[in-house]
Amino acid sequence: MTEKKIYNLSAVTQAIGNVINKHCNNKIWVKAEIVKLNYYSKSGHAYPDLVEKKEGKVLAEIRGNIWNNNFTQINNKFKKILNEGLGDNMAIVCLAKVKYSPVYGLSLDITDIDPSYTLGELAKQKTETIRRLKNENIFTLNKETIIPKLPKTFAIISIESSKGYSDFINVLNNNPWGYKFHHLLFPAILQGDNATKTIIAQLEIIKRYTKVFDFVTIIRGGGGDVGLSCYDNFCIAKEIATFPIPVLTGIGHSTNETVAELVSYKNFITPTKVAEFLIQQYHNFYVPVKENIDKINSLTLQLFEKQVSKIRETARLFDSITNRLIDYQKNSIIRSAKQIENSTQRKLTNESNNLKANINIIQYSVNELIQHQKHTLIQSMTQLKSSNELIINNQYSTLSDLKKYVILYTKNTLEIKSSELNNLKDKITILSPINTLKRGFSITRLNGKSITSSTEVTIGDSIQTEVYEGSIESKIEKVKSNKKSILQWLKK
Repeated sequence: MTEKKIYNLSAVTQAIGNVINKHCNNKIWVKAEIVKLNYYSKSGHAYPDLVEKKEGKVLAEIRGNIWNNNFTQINNKFKKILNEGLGDNMAIVCLAKVKYSPVYGLSLDITDIDPSYTLGELAKQKTETIRRLKNENIFTLNKETIIPKLPKTFAIISIESSKGYSDFINVLNNNPWGYKFHHLLFPAILQGDNATKTIIAQLEIIKRYTKVFDFVTIIRGGGGDVGLSCYDNFCIAKEIATFPIPVLTGIGHSTNETVAELVSYKNFITPTKVAEFLIQQYHNFYVPVKENIDKINSLTLQLFEKQVSKIRETARLFDSITNRLIDYQKNSIIRSAKQIENSTQRKLTNESNNLKANINIIQYSVNELIQHQKHTLIQSMTQLKSSNELIINNQYSTLSDLKKYVILYTKNTLEIKSSELNNLKDKITILSPINTLKRGFSITRLNGKSITSSTEVTIGDSIQTEVYEGSIESKIEKVKSNKKSILQWLKK
């Protein structure tokens, strides 16, 4: 029986290394994809996992080595051309030499990477996506949707830890006019391979409730072209282009718009610009309304003051007319009395002369005639006096009725305006925060901050609930799932 020949493992690996190092000693350009960079900042070395894929299937896989000096040079080159450093999920062409280590196995020693290839692959993907969208006649569909004049309720696709999301919420909540917006966060990964899946999944959820939301906004912080390459993906671009309500994007960069931005209803270079657009839309709606309210209030006040002025002017006119009538009647009576007195005096003088001329002949007749004339004069004066008093009394009665009518009309007008002002006061009182708490509403706070989402608390947190009469301290024992909270929110 032939004796088995046994080799030490080190001898086998050494033989493999000798063969590979002998026949693979030259540097070659290799096309691959970095799945994970595996960079160690302490040593400055990177050990990327390299793969080749076809239709999502891995055809080949190998580990790479990028030593400290080479990594610094390559990384600076990528930052200069792509506005970001070397990272995960990048298609690359690298200059490398095959290396085999008895301990670490087969790998590629990478000495250089061409960033122009990575940039070209991104441009190729973007061009192909645009071509497919245009061939399907859906490139401009979302731009044809209609955003309300007062966009108030909307869905946000982002992640709460994103600075872009934080800036967006901060600008909305601290607008100088105090406008209030109603929004709901749908968390998603914002870059890399998983971004496409999670963003599309959240858009599918939002699509079920398009009657609730006025629009959708996708926001994230800044990033380089590679980090944003998922937004050139055909699937996510198609989902946005065909979405039934407007999609606003604030992806956070100022150059090279992604396809997702090109097909959206409107895109902005930063999340804060999206917030400023919404505030401006609200302001464009509010300002004309406020101006019209001010005009109505001003016109109402002017009309009221004009009516009061007319009433006062009418009262003064009545007083003036009354005084003029009284003066006129007095003067008329005085003139009549003087006329009567003068006429009587002349007649007495004539009669006296006649009596004197015929005193010896008709003294008795004259005396009798004088007595008769005196009696007649007394009757005339009595009748005249009675007639004048009747006229004056009638005029006073008419003026008294007019004054009563003016006073009654003024009182009724003031009562109506007072009632309207009281109604406005009651409405304002009903809408006050205190009365809102009195109707059963409450405010829940965590560490003094108002809570608007179940994601803001965790089990074991102590929360404070403010009601109309006092406050309640509670401890969180259970937090409901995100999907359930959405349904509860929608029922409200």
